[in-house]
Amino acid sequence: MNLRQRMRSHVESFYPILYLVTFEEDKGDSLIRDLADGRKILEWNMARGCVRFDTKAPLGPYMSLPDALENWLDQPALDNHFLVIRDAHFALRDVPLAISRLKALVRSILDDDGARATIFLVSSESFVPPELERFITVFDLPPPEEEEISRLIEDHAKDHSHVVEKEIADKLVVALRGLGEYEITRLLNRGFQRDMVIGPDDIKLVIEEKKQIVRKSGILELVSVAGEMESVGGLKLLKAWLNDKAKIMRNLSAAQAHGVETPQGAMIAGMPGCGKSMTAKAASQLFGLPLLRLDIGSVMGRYVGDSEANMRRALSLAESVSPCILWVDELEKAFAGIGSGSGSEITSRLFGYFLTWMQEKTKPVFVLATANDVSSLPPELLRKGRFDEIFYVDFPTPIERAEILKVHIEKRKKDATKIYLPELIDDTDGFSGADLEGVVKDAVERSFLDGEDFNTAGLANSIRKKQAHAKMVKEKAEEVRRKFEDLGFRSASESPPIGAAALQAMQELISTARKARKATVYGVVKL
Repeated sequence: MNLRQRMRSHVESFYPILYLVTFEEDKGDSLIRDLADGRKILEWNMARGCVRFDTKAPLGPYMSLPDALENWLDQPALDNHFLVIRDAHFALRDVPLAISRLKALVRSILDDDGARATIFLVSSESFVPPELERFITVFDLPPPEEEEISRLIEDHAKDHSHVVEKEIADKLVVALRGLGEYEITRLLNRGFQRDMVIGPDDIKLVIEEKKQIVRKSGILELVSVAGEMESVGGLKLLKAWLNDKAKIMRNLSAAQAHGVETPQGAMIAGMPGCGKSMTAKAASQLFGLPLLRLDIGSVMGRYVGDSEANMRRALSLAESVSPCILWVDELEKAFAGIGSGSGSEITSRLFGYFLTWMQEKTKPVFVLATANDVSSLPPELLRKGRFDEIFYVDFPTPIERAEILKVHIEKRKKDATKIYLPELIDDTDGFSGADLEGVVKDAVERSFLDGEDFNTAGLANSIRKKQAHAKMVKEKAEEVRRKFEDLGFRSASESPPIGAAALQAMQELISTARKARKATVYGVVKL
């Protein structure tokens, strides 16, 4: 059942208030006019007061919303009327008289058995006063579907006597998905005016426009990404899994035609400083998609209903710029305590909306959630089906520590082949990825200040000055690790955890290498 059919069903079932959330007022008017089916439409908007619905011409001197509602209340019969209140989120907020009179109007309509009147609240975002909550049903006007976008492209081409190549048109449809009709039309006009054709450059124009939409929202952050997946040391299983999903997302139409479902996303949980955030950023490059960061704290609003409206807007915005990656960082801070009675009512509602969206979303938004401690997360979020996979990231294994050191050494334009890594790995047991990066940074800085070559001895000195993160949080780390194992999370690393067979094998490698090398010659670990 589409939006028009659902709203018609509510009108015919005598629901008193339908709240239409949309930026496209012309399209909203067209929908209301279609639903009216001959009924008389009365409109009030914040700019001009009571106006004609079709022309927006004022019907008299300006009248505030409370006065307009009083006027409608005084009318003897509102049978077969649609009453439209535009800019509702502004008009009702902090205006208790307007809310009270709107409630009285609803009561008047409901008490009149013969009245068939429907009130439409229309605005760019929803604001539902608690006093009216039981009377209101909220509807979001969705952006055009792919068929409609194709029609808009065809109509534009015909109007300008221009032919758009099918391959370009198909890519444009995907790029324009999520934008409103007004935005699509403006972008097509803008692209055509540049060079009098609709071509590949116009796809870049659409992407830039979507970035602007995110920047203007103030709810989502568009993360600039420089690093690639090669810059993430270790986590071999996680990187291989992401590589498979990236291949699907880059060829989504062909994958769907083959029967492959759109990837939903993954949760990456585990120890702090071990590459979770870095992996999320690198995934953006791997997928070739924009990375949007959702901070649940920025969603929290001042007024009742604001937080839910902001969450709807944020997720709707992510869908409007899809395909994209939505990164929800530190998930446990957002939804901790839910289900145990310690979570607030607002947080619980946000959590419920987020879960529903994840379950029902149809747009290609790949969700990457990162968390340090999942012990406080509600079990509903960890259930299979919310994410395609849940990975846990442990402190790096010996082989991963060698790889991470190598990555950071080469990142600073130093020759890793001149560093004897086995000697260092033995002393970095329990170091996180962030710890290892700090060691390399310190050693490079020290070599510059002392006027010496960057070498193994300098790295060893930096290691001795730093305490392993795992040792500082030993008990907590063990507790979290047991939790991950109990929940059946998948390890992000190919090698066993610290202390297992991999450590013994690495120790043997170190011992053999030390015996084999000469005192002045450094060997190389092949990664």
